[in-house]
Amino acid sequence: MSESLLDEERAARGLRVDTSIADWRAGLRADLDGTFEQGAGKWSRAIAAVAWIHLGCFLFCQAIYQPDVQRDPRHFYVWVAEFFAVLVALRAIAGPGWIRSSAAIGVAARLWITFLILSFNVLSLNELTGWDTRWYRPVWATLSTFMLASMAWLFSLRLFVLAVQMYFTGLLMLYFKHFDNLIYGVSWWLALMAISLRIRTRERT
Repeated sequence: MSESLLDEERAARGLRVDTSIADWRAGLRADLDGTFEQGAGKWSRAIAAVAWIHLGCFLFCQAIYQPDVQRDPRHFYVWVAEFFAVLVALRAIAGPGWIRSSAAIGVAARLWITFLILSFNVLSLNELTGWDTRWYRPVWATLSTFMLASMAWLFSLRLFVLAVQMYFTGLLMLYFKHFDNLIYGVSWWLALMAISLRIRTRERT
């Protein structure tokens, strides 16, 4: 049942209908759709570029992984390089002021920045507690689940499918711990490519 029908049913039963939250979400979604439609294909290409950068970096991390090495500083340098490569790709494809292109894009970007801060935080906590267990990797999948679920509430419930994917990604990373870089990289690549394809459909409407 749609939100409008639910509101009509509540009103018929004499219940107070507060449409402020629904209106705010609808406005945010409309803003995002309008940004994609006016983007001439740049947003789908930008997200696809981020997907490939992320996959390439984590494939490299998997390639240099050694089970007997508990702490490899090269991983950190690769993640820093990925961060700047993503920023360069977004600037080159989506434009220099991409983060300010719309209110919806700004919200999504701030969620992404918060996700990165928390990801670095759990890495730091693992550093402080010791590397006997690299528990921060599966926690990254949990943070990914939370981020995608938050995006789903704000923009599209379809993103819950990707949130569930990340939930199982964390389980796979625990079960196949020697391939956690590969699993995490491929899972995010699939999620970002799915988002890119969805954006492309909006760009063509």
